[in-house]
Amino acid sequence: MKFYSLFRKELKEMLSAQTIVTMIVSVVVLIMAGQAMSGAISESAEESANLTICDKDGTDFTKSVIATLETMAKESDGKIKIVDINSDNYADELKRLDEDSVVIIPEGFTSKVQNHEKAKLEFVQRMTSLATMSNLNTGSDAALSVIQQAVKSTIYQDKLSSGAITEPEMNQLEDPVELEETTVVGDKSDKVSSSILISLCSAQGMVVPIIMFVLIMFSAQMILSAISTEKIDKTLETLLSAPVSRLSVLTSKMLAAGIVAALQAVVYMFGMSKMTGSLTGGMGDTSKYDAAMESLGLTMSVGQYALVGVQMFLSILIALSISLVLGALAKDAKSAQTLLLPITFSAMIPYLLSMIIDIKTVSPIIRYIVYAIPFTHTFMSSENIMFSNYSLYIGGLCYQVVLLAVCMTIALRIFMSDRIFTMSIGGKKKSFFKSGRSY
Repeated sequence: MKFYSLFRKELKEMLSAQTIVTMIVSVVVLIMAGQAMSGAISESAEESANLTICDKDGTDFTKSVIATLETMAKESDGKIKIVDINSDNYADELKRLDEDSVVIIPEGFTSKVQNHEKAKLEFVQRMTSLATMSNLNTGSDAALSVIQQAVKSTIYQDKLSSGAITEPEMNQLEDPVELEETTVVGDKSDKVSSSILISLCSAQGMVVPIIMFVLIMFSAQMILSAISTEKIDKTLETLLSAPVSRLSVLTSKMLAAGIVAALQAVVYMFGMSKMTGSLTGGMGDTSKYDAAMESLGLTMSVGQYALVGVQMFLSILIALSISLVLGALAKDAKSAQTLLLPITFSAMIPYLLSMIIDIKTVSPIIRYIVYAIPFTHTFMSSENIMFSNYSLYIGGLCYQVVLLAVCMTIALRIFMSDRIFTMSIGGKKKSFFKSGRSY
């Protein structure tokens, strides 16, 4: 009986209303994140079966290849779209056609096949994001695979109708086509593989999201722990009764937390830069791609890094102000730890989504819910600047400024009043100021 009483007491303390609400919110957030990722994967699977082709050769052989592709596409619920490319300005052409990629069959393709030479195709792809899933829909590997299969099938059928297949023709069937890739970013294009660019940019660009996540978590944890611990230990009451303004106390706590978080960020940034340097070094000599990345605008200047820094600073201030309010709600050490979960999920969800999917392309409901999280705009800031999505950057910046003003107003009103001592979740907490005394 004594064991049961002790067990019930401990379970009641741990399984509080606050813990239950936190678990429910966590499940809802994870379900939403899963739906967003599932939608991106489904869309990638659907789009991978589609192919847009421009046939500049226009021979019976290329028409037979396209017919074979259409048959293959129907079997996988895909479709083949035939378009015309009128110029070498692929950025304008993709914009005009409203396509993300196109396979161009050049003039002379058939003659090369007939001469048992490896024929060349050109694959033009628009790059709009560094997220993993956003670049699977129009992958060159998938396009080359299906075209290789279609060309092999067409060659095989033509040779069977004319008699035995010769040895050169058999060798040709092993690898009849090669792909030359062109990547379009904004209004610029360059003959370089988008997969290589994504690998290089991702290795460099993942530093900012990781540092941002570390900054949010460290600063939030420090200010929340400081407020909740001092409130529980009654030292906050003593401090605020001293002859010093409460605004000074609040500012000093937030500034100290910000400085320590910045120091943590510097250390992690140094470590991450060394790690990403090792990763890119393992890819071999990438110097030949530096010019292509610069011409496509996939490198950031000092001014652009400063713009990213502005949003990082705003996110830290928002995290600190929210943490101050959450710290004031803590009634004991256990609840203080649980109260950090909302900030953890608010930082973790956009951090993961920004690296896996292109948030701009998900369903409107999920997209705007994710946009409502202020940290999302900071995780997207480097990508928005890199791909010249300045309207989205400015919109996110304005939203963060407004939300920061609201959060700081709430934090100041709580901290400047005696509610800092009486607020709690999961029951009333006796206060030293219960008798009504105030300072």
